[in-house]
Amino acid sequence: MNLMYVRTIKITFKDKMSKNMFVNYTDTKADAEGFQNGTLMKLIFSNSDVIATLVLIFPDHKTFMRDHNNTAGPIIDSFKEQGLKIELNDGEVSGTTAVSSKFLEILTKEGTFYKTD
Repeated sequence: MNLMYVRTIKITFKDKMSKNMFVNYTDTKADAEGFQNGTLMKLIFSNSDVIATLVLIFPDHKTFMRDHNNTAGPIIDSFKEQGLKIELNDGEVSGTTAVSSKFLEILTKEGTFYKTD
């Protein structure tokens, strides 16, 4: 059984500008690469002026590993080399995935959609 797989990456940046640069990079270059790797959804939430948490949802572990090897892993390694604090969590989705029909309406209005094969 292929279960969806989720990763969170919590990053403590050195300053607000570094955090904003990461968000901009993710929203432009990394998103396109990640969705070509099979990512289903990405969102970033702001924990503070210098902390952000990236949430990535994948259809399965194999797709997660493809994204990790091709996109996320090198970015994570770069952050670690810069001395940034990184907290990684990942695992299979357990239990029922519940989605409000309003969620799709908001995504359609607010989200950026990527065409993938």
